[in-house]
Amino acid sequence: MTDHVEKDPSRGLSADPPSGLSSDGAPAASADLSRARLVPSLDGSQIPDAKLSVHEQIRAYYGDILDGSDDLKTNAACCSQSAPPRYVIDVMPLIADEIIERFYGCGSPIPPALESCTVVDLGCGVGRDVYAISKLVGPSGTVIGVDMTPSQLRVAEKYRDEQAKRFGFDASNVEFKLGYIEDLAALGIKDESVDLVVSNCVINLTPFKKQVFEEIHRVLKPGGELFFSDVFCDRRLPDEVRNDPVLRGECLGGALYQEDFRRMLRDVGFGDYLVVSEDEIHIADLAMETKVGFSGFVSQTVRVIKTDGLEDRHESYGQTAVYKGTIPEMPRYFDLTEDIRLIKGRKTAISGNMAKMLAASRYGAHFDISEAREHRGAFDRRSAQDALDAARGKLRVDAAYLDEALARCGQPSFADRVSAPEVLTAPEGLSTLQVNITYRCNLQCRHCYLECSPRRTEMMSREVMEKVLDAYDAGGFATLDITGGSPELHPDFSWFLAEAAPRVGSRGGKLIVRTNLTLLEKPQYRHLLDELAASGAQVSASLPYYDAAATDAQRGDGVFEAAMRVIKELNARGYGVAGVSGAPGGEAPHLQLDLAYNVSGPFLPPPQDLLEDLYRAELAHAEGVAFDNLFAFNNWPLGRFAQNLLAAGLFDDYANLLVENFNALAVQRLMCRDQVNVDVDGRLYDCEVNHVLGMPIELAGRNGGVRDATVDDLLAGPLPKRAIRTHPACYSCSAGSGSSCSGSLVRDALSAQA
Repeated sequence: MTDHVEKDPSRGLSADPPSGLSSDGAPAASADLSRARLVPSLDGSQIPDAKLSVHEQIRAYYGDILDGSDDLKTNAACCSQSAPPRYVIDVMPLIADEIIERFYGCGSPIPPALESCTVVDLGCGVGRDVYAISKLVGPSGTVIGVDMTPSQLRVAEKYRDEQAKRFGFDASNVEFKLGYIEDLAALGIKDESVDLVVSNCVINLTPFKKQVFEEIHRVLKPGGELFFSDVFCDRRLPDEVRNDPVLRGECLGGALYQEDFRRMLRDVGFGDYLVVSEDEIHIADLAMETKVGFSGFVSQTVRVIKTDGLEDRHESYGQTAVYKGTIPEMPRYFDLTEDIRLIKGRKTAISGNMAKMLAASRYGAHFDISEAREHRGAFDRRSAQDALDAARGKLRVDAAYLDEALARCGQPSFADRVSAPEVLTAPEGLSTLQVNITYRCNLQCRHCYLECSPRRTEMMSREVMEKVLDAYDAGGFATLDITGGSPELHPDFSWFLAEAAPRVGSRGGKLIVRTNLTLLEKPQYRHLLDELAASGAQVSASLPYYDAAATDAQRGDGVFEAAMRVIKELNARGYGVAGVSGAPGGEAPHLQLDLAYNVSGPFLPPPQDLLEDLYRAELAHAEGVAFDNLFAFNNWPLGRFAQNLLAAGLFDDYANLLVENFNALAVQRLMCRDQVNVDVDGRLYDCEVNHVLGMPIELAGRNGGVRDATVDDLLAGPLPKRAIRTHPACYSCSAGSGSSCSGSLVRDALSAQA
């Protein structure tokens, strides 16, 4: 046995450097240490008799063979690599030196908020944790230490009165009981009488683990907590390892297989548990390494709260918790698990089980916990928190976030997947000038990647709109595509439409106006129906589905019926039908009315031709309306659609779906190869998606740099040939049948080939 190291009485910690380091912190000479690993750690007199019962072997190992933590051959029984919390560290200088020296354990399983609690410490040894908890529960609390080793309890017992005086208590609030942790009833600990059970690397030592957990469940009050540190293994250990006296004493032989532990808790009535911290275990002994082979060990500190109605896995219901900062020991944050830190005043995503555990426990009063909403699948901390932060405007799905999602999925960048730079090059002279004149919209659709809404205020100035018209002529474009938001909400929309129509007509081009239809039935906007017809503009109308239930679910109550009323008005003016009689001046000309379908979930649309036939038949039969074409769009994982994906825990799944359905034929017809988009401020983009991602077209600037392209650059003529700026959202355009402002790209490509 080794000699005791001298302790600094002011801190209760070793004054000597850790083993393997010199006094100045540098590595010590390694030759002797390396040799020490190769020779047997224990001689025959230090190995417990295998004929003894397991309890007797453990009693011999800790009561007679070991004299302190320095005698351990692994860090399994004293393995936490992180310091105890400050509220525990502050108590340690008040605990007798002998107790500190004779301590064996891993981690520091002492949670906060202990005032006035009744606590049981299983396998308390010489009582270090018992006395630390004694100070934290205060004179109105009670701490019971249980151990089966008389020599350890003799050390603990002799300091009872002294520790009470050190803590300023009139009388000790501690008692020690000699007995087995498998039978707390025999020690007089009653049903539902305990607020907290702690254990410091002891449960692994017993061969009767289920019985221990049954006893813990019995003695805990409803909402009571088991908070313990112990050793866990990544597999079930073979008998020769489990039965080895030294490996058992070093807390390896009895390590719990993680999944068996989960099942055991469930069987005795604990529905679930939380891992508060985890540390690797390092074996510094060749003989022991050889015996355990490929088995991997960790030390975990685990929180289990006796709660009714828990599920066997953590599920997501969109719940959050806000820490009030009212636990005195932890005024700024509370660590619920190893990766969930609840910061005071900040919403944090938690699982349904976590919400129930917190609410049932003594911690409940210190948190504001939201109600459960619809089930969102298995709880994933990262995606749940990302969803919460995105909804609160604290996280934006940008190009960097999309790159991270691709990396998580193990997928290549879009440019690498295409692997043909010439394909991702825009030629000089494009055919379509798309202009977004406002992001204001009368609706706030769930699928909108632009996040348009009634609250948006961005609008293109009259000056920029005039430049757009001139740029249409100067740039040699054929199509002028007006979009939003709801472009009808722009105060200069009528003027812009009237000015654009003759310019487009003189070139034999195409004028497109994109609308959600619903605004056009309002009295102050009904005049636009006639203005659209007079301009000859093609109307592209978004209609999520051919019935009210699905459409209203995505866009709001009454949207479908409003859209139907407007389509009937458009049909009456010649939109979507040929030769409408009774129009002013005779028979109305045929005007083009196209509908657009956006997917509302993490899937790709069905074939566009089949969907068009279905829409046409259903709308004609049920509503008596007609249209020309249906465009089926993929959705981009941005804006509100990204928020919905995150909330459902399906963001990465959708990103992976897009990549897995990559269609090289669709790439040939990408709209960015024949289009330029003008945003409200006059900047130019390859497409609207690139505007959302803040990736404008870049042109050569002065002094060899680059600058953002603007509509002014189009006034001088077509843009030069350039590389298209790509990102992971480009997979949306090339997935399945492809997607563009004109619907399926594959259909267009096949038609062009024909």
